[in-house]
Amino acid sequence: MEPKKVDINCRNCHEQMTIDFATDNFSSEIQLLNGKKQQKRTYIKKCPYCETINHITSNKKEEWGNRKGPNIKLFLFSGMFSCLAFAVIGLLFIYFAFKGFGFVVDWLFN
Repeated sequence: MEPKKVDINCRNCHEQMTIDFATDNFSSEIQLLNGKKQQKRTYIKKCPYCETINHITSNKKEEWGNRKGPNIKLFLFSGMFSCLAFAVIGLLFIYFAFKGFGFVVDWLFN
């Protein structure tokens, strides 16, 4: 599969430019409809003449080539560990806060 190259006109200066699906930045959108996964990619590139950001959307996997998108499982895995770390740090904070409170109460009443 060879990635596609699309010639478009810039939205601002109307000069012709090429968006290359093999090298340009893209964002990926995944939808689940009736148990089927549908994926769209929006390719983004700055105009070389006026620096306007232009984009084109494609939902045909044949046009994308062999370029892989972001791994959703990796985001979920890292999110789980960030929540776990937040909970552990919160518990440590509460523990030491009550230790400090106990120290102040002992100091006041002794």
